[in-house]
Formats: sequence, structure tokens, C-alpha cells
Amino acid sequence: MKKSLIAWCLFLAGIALATVLAVHAGAGAVIRSFTSIGAGRVLAVCALQLLSLALCGAAWRCVARETTLLACVLARWIRDGASNLVGFIPAIGEAISARVLTQLGVTSAGAAAAGTIVDVATEALAQAAFTITGLVLLWPHLKFAQTGEWLLIVAGTLIPIFLMVGISRFPWALRLVEKLGSQFAGVMGVAPGAAPLNIAAAVKAIYRRRGQVIAGIGFHLAGWAITGVQVWVAVQGLAHPLGFGDCFALAALVSAARSAFFVVPWAVGVQEGGFMLVGLALGMHAPEAIALSLVLRARDVLVGAPAILIWYLSEARSGVRRSQSRMSQPSR
Repeated sequence: MKKSLIAWCLFLAGIALATVLAVHAGAGAVIRSFTSIGAGRVLAVCALQLLSLALCGAAWRCVARETTLLACVLARWIRDGASNLVGFIPAIGEAISARVLTQLGVTSAGAAAAGTIVDVATEALAQAAFTITGLVLLWPHLKFAQTGEWLLIVAGTLIPIFLMVGISRFPWALRLVEKLGSQFAGVMGVAPGAAPLNIAAAVKAIYRRRGQVIAGIGFHLAGWAITGVQVWVAVQGLAHPLGFGDCFALAALVSAARSAFFVVPWAVGVQEGGFMLVGLALGMHAPEAIALSLVLRARDVLVGAPAILIWYLSEARSGVRRSQSRMSQPSR
């Protein structure tokens, strides 16, 4: 109850911040900037997002055992859809995607959980490189007095990213994961009293395959780079388009802000504030920065909604199978 109240407070605060930013930028100007981007570019951004999801699925397959590329891509699609549209609780998308892998019958619950943990860590490492690159590209636009502030801002956004990596690497963190294993097992659909998931041992085994871990980081880095291409495609419809390097910096630093404030549901307000802050540093007009955020919100809905529908249908089908299994069991 307390966690739910905190989440609602953060969500409402984010809504208020996004509203204030939109009003400050001028609602009419924001709408005109958004419509100038056009439906065609929005659909192109969605297509690029599907490519990014495929790359992230390939990265997951590199570290996941006993599974297939298709299953990883499908589960990753559902993960992002759940995180962007229904994920009111942090990390719920990751838990749902691990469950999907298990339901597909291509991997065990323990292997799915361990693969998800390492996949999140490799993605965080790739994002750290993406964020630092974004800062380097932003640097020429900064005045000398601003450099210290931006160094602190970026350092602050990197802390949660490296914490994600630490959870999967340090022995004490893995022991904590083991203690939470019984709770995670319920999410994964493992019956009470079943064999332990042995997540810590499985994570260590994955990290021993260093080549596959490095390949996973590479695929994730390519996926992050695609977000820069998405921003570049969208800004071509604006009155004051940015260069590709500037779009890359904008995408990298806004993504870092979203990850740093992962406790805010859907990063509402965080994404809009990030586009405003970084966009103004790059010379964008405020309405255009907010319009870009709206494009990515539209992308999340258009790409994520079908994934959520597939997930709901999968859960419903699993529920029907469980009911039929219970009915077929002889009564005592």
C-alpha cells in the first residue's frame, strides 16, 4: 500500500511537471511542431524501434540459455510494452518478460531469471557508453561555466546504471537475489515447494561465457544507437532540425535521465524535462523539444499496445490450460 502511494505521488508529480513544461513552451506551438513532424515520420520511428527491439532480443539471446532468438525478441517486445504502458512498478517489465520466456516452454524459470538479470546488466553497460558518447557530442555546445553542471548531471544519471551492473556482479548482491528467489518464483509461475531457481549460480555461469556477454553488450549498443536515428528522423520535420550528432546526444542523455529516474512510472515528466533541458542546450526551441517527447510517447503506444495484447492473450491461454488441468485431475 505504501509503495503504491509513493508511485502515485511520483506519477502525479510527473504529470504536473510535464503539464507545466508544455504550458511554458506554448501548447499551440507544441501541437504545431508535433503535426509538422507528420504521421509518416512517426511510423518510420516506430519501424526503427522494432529494429532496436530485434537487436535487444539478439543481445538477450547471447546471454540466455535454453532459449531461441524468436522467443527472446518476442519477450523483449513484451518487456518494453509492459514497461512503457502498464509498468507502474519498477522492473515489472523485466519480470513479465522472464515469465513469458518460461511460458513459451523454451527455458526453465531459473535460466530465464538469470538470463534476464545479465541482460539488464549488459544493457546498462551499453547505455553507460551511449551516455558518455552523448556528453562528448554535447560538449561543444556548452559554455565553460556549464561544463561542471553537466558533468554532475551525467555522473548522477550513471550511478543507477552502474548499480544495475553491480547487482548482477557482486556476491552479496547475488545472495540477496537468492533470498528473493522464492518471491520471484511466484512471478515466474513456479509452484510453491518446487526446486530452487539457483539464480546466483546460473548468473555466474553466464558471466563465464565472456564472448557471449561482450556480444550482448555490442547488440545493445547498436540498439541504443538506433534511438539516435529515431530522433534524427523525427527532427527532419521541424523548422529547426538538428544534425545527426546532436540527435545522438539528445537521445543518449534523455535515455539516461529516464533510466536514472526509473522509479517514476513511465518516466512521465522526466522524459519531457530531459528533452527540454538537453534540447535547449543544443539550440532547440522549447515547443520542438516537447513535440519530440510526444513523438516518442506515440511510438511507445503504437509499438507497445500490440505487445500488451499478445501478453494478455498469452496469460489468458495459460489460465485456461491451468483450469483444464485442475479439472482433469481425479477428485479425492
